[in-house]
Amino acid sequence: MSRACASSRVALARASRAPTRKRALDRSTRSRAVATRDDARADVESDASALSRALESIRDADVNVVVVERDDARKRFVERESLVEALRASAAFERAVTFRKAPTMEETARALAVADNALARDIATCVRAFVNVVPGADRGVKVTLSLLRSTLCSRLHVDHTSARMMVTFYGRGTEICDARTSAAIAKANADGGNFVTDALKTLAEKFAPPREISTCDVALLKGERWTYADGSTSKGKAIVHRSPLIDENEWRLTLKVDVVNFGCECEEEH
Repeated sequence: MSRACASSRVALARASRAPTRKRALDRSTRSRAVATRDDARADVESDASALSRALESIRDADVNVVVVERDDARKRFVERESLVEALRASAAFERAVTFRKAPTMEETARALAVADNALARDIATCVRAFVNVVPGADRGVKVTLSLLRSTLCSRLHVDHTSARMMVTFYGRGTEICDARTSAAIAKANADGGNFVTDALKTLAEKFAPPREISTCDVALLKGERWTYADGSTSKGKAIVHRSPLIDENEWRLTLKVDVVNFGCECEEEH
């Protein structure tokens, strides 16, 4: 056999094996992608379970707000200069979507147009925790991601819903009244005393100003329509809060999660 023929056969043999190797590589790539996706979903479920446990005291009749501090999340997002700069340069937006069940990270990213995987994962984690804790949320939730460049709903108020989750990823956070102040205003509001309610709000802003929830902390705010097992409701006991005042050059990135059958009457961010 001539050397030329031998070389030709080797070349043909290599050519015939190349598609097999490519298919094997494709299968390997797909397997790694599936494994990565499965790992991300497992991480979301694990993180959501931990967050749910921290939030579950909202079910108690004497609890109207639960705030979960998240130093780790602040480090993940606030210190991400590239993400901060991209958001700072972005125009204001509001992206709202309804999910009939807790979304995966991929579903969250696609529905809310979130390109950053870490942010999409964190949003999915928060939504899943909300679904786990709030009655009726397993039948559907409305998720709103907003980049705000102006102050909204700056008056102290309560939400006409069962509960609402608020997370401020960047910028100033939602402001909540202390327990005593909130109880007085919420009761007056439920009793229909607009004059008394307004007077109490004015006094609160002067003598007991609401405190700001820190960036990236998760706040679960009980509204007026939480129904307990005995049939009683949270009317007159909801947490009183407001959105923060922001200057002309300030901005906020906020996440709002509601039970789909409820909605705050003011329909604003907080």
